[in-house]
Formats: sequence, C-alpha cells, structure tokens
Amino acid sequence: MRSEEPVFSDQPSGNGKEFFVQTIDSVACRRRRSPTLPIRRIRFLDTRYSLLVKKSLLALFLLFSSFVSLPASELKLSDAQANRIAQKIWLNEGSGQKRKLVWWNKGEEFASCGIGHFIWYTKEKPMWFWEAFPPMLEFLIRHGAKPPRWLTPRTHCVWNSYEEWREAKRKNTKKMRELTEFLDRTKGLQARFMLHRLNASYPRILEYARAHGQGKIVDHNYRRLLYRKDGSIDPRGAYILIDYINFKGDGINAGERYQGKGWGLYQVLTRMDPKDPDPYHAFAVAGKRVLDRLTRIAPPERRLWRFKKGWFNRMDTYWKR
Repeated sequence: MRSEEPVFSDQPSGNGKEFFVQTIDSVACRRRRSPTLPIRRIRFLDTRYSLLVKKSLLALFLLFSSFVSLPASELKLSDAQANRIAQKIWLNEGSGQKRKLVWWNKGEEFASCGIGHFIWYTKEKPMWFWEAFPPMLEFLIRHGAKPPRWLTPRTHCVWNSYEEWREAKRKNTKKMRELTEFLDRTKGLQARFMLHRLNASYPRILEYARAHGQGKIVDHNYRRLLYRKDGSIDPRGAYILIDYINFKGDGINAGERYQGKGWGLYQVLTRMDPKDPDPYHAFAVAGKRVLDRLTRIAPPERRLWRFKKGWFNRMDTYWKR
C-alpha cells in the first residue's frame, strides 16, 4: 500500500514570491555597490532594473502558480479512442444489441435511447432527472447528423408509457425503425456528446467541490484517473469518467437527491480511498458504496434494488482486466 499522493493546491504559496523579492533586493544591493558609474546614475539604473526584474519574475511566478492550480484541461480523444469508449458504454447499457437502442425499463416513467440510454421524457410526465436525449440530439444535428423528419430536440417522447412503447416495439412501427437506425449510425457522435458533457460538467463539479471544502481531493482523484505519470491521457480513466457521468450524472444537481444524498461523479470522487494504489479499483469500490446507499435511501416504489447487480458488474469493468 502506498501513502497518499500529494494534492494539488487550490492557492499559490506565498513563500515563492517572498523568495523572488528577497533575491531581487539582493541583486539590487550588489549593483548599488558598483564603483564604475556616478552614484546618481547607479541609483537610476538600479531602481529601473530592480522594478523590471521584480515585475518579470513575479509575472513568471504567478503564471506558474496559476498553472499548477488549474483544473484538469479539456479531455480530447481521437476517433478511434472515442469509438472504443462508445462500444464499452454500449455494452454496459444495452449489451451491444441494436434492438436496445430504443428502450424503456418497466416501472420507469421515461424512455432510454442511444448508446448511453439517454433519458427521454413524455410530455405528460417530466421528472426531476436531467433529460439527456434532447441535448444529445441537438449535438448530433449540430455535427451534421440527419434525424428522421419528425424528430427534433423539442420533440417529446413519441410513446406515452411503457405499454405504448412495448406495443410499438412488437409491431416494429415506422418511428421505431427510423429512430433505431438513426441511433445505430450515430454511435460515434453519441460518444463525442458524452465526452462534451464531461468537459462541460467538470469545471462546475470542481467549483461545487471547492465551495464544500472538497476541491483538492476531487481534482486530485480526477487527475489520478485521467492522466498517466508522463502526463498523457489514460484511456481507461477517460472511459471511467465518461461512463459514470453519463450513467449517474455529475452529482451536483440539487434535484438528483434522495434524503439529501446524491449518487453522481462528485460523490464517487470524494470517496476514493487515497491509500489504494490502483485508481481504477479505488473508483469502483467508491462507486459501489455510493450506489449501494442509493438503493437503500431511494423510495421503495422505485425498486432500485433490482438494478444493483448490474450496476456492480458495471463498476467491475472499471478495474478488472
């Protein structure tokens, strides 16, 4: 077991600035003792040079300090990396089966569509969870995808209940076929949307974490997952972060709470064991704890316990080879 890794500081240390100022003052004092120029000329040059050097070194110091305290930079993936992550997520959500691209879990109030099973509400039963299907569709259209003519980001779910969806599935209706085909041919773009969501959400997660005294641990654990020791992107860590935020949200939405407790990416990042040398395993263990709590505090009528085994299997994909 290794000791806890150092945490990136949210605030630059004042010691470095004091060191630079003391060093510059020493340089200026030595220059003032130079016998080669008249005393008034020396003072003029010393003052101007001292101020110039002070400002230059201070600017470099502040630049360096702001760099090391910045949150992780925007995650970028190649098409091949994005497609591999898309396939893993689709295996988690729908076992990689085309027929599950347009789905509705019995007992739920909404459809789940695409490789991320993005929530799509009916007009009559909007809920408090983030509805991901409309912004996903808007992202796809903005990047050149052509949905069926009847489908726009403002379109409510075309089936009003699980029973209606099941009947449309049985009959293989035109809208069911067209939506399935559209989602099948845009899997790579859907993965790009999930990457976009992570990049857009993480600054907000970090801001929320800092407001709650968790900024250092959240940023540290995010970096542990996302970057290798040489600074390059870790594809497995990227998959974990993209999959979980798509799967259970960012964790900072006040509407996504039961008994005041959330279950998103923020909650998992704050619960990773700092003594676990394997960040993948640490995340999976923390994720299981958060999801187990969710099944215990959720309203009984939601019957979330029935999903627990599948959720835990999903966590195991994060660290088992």
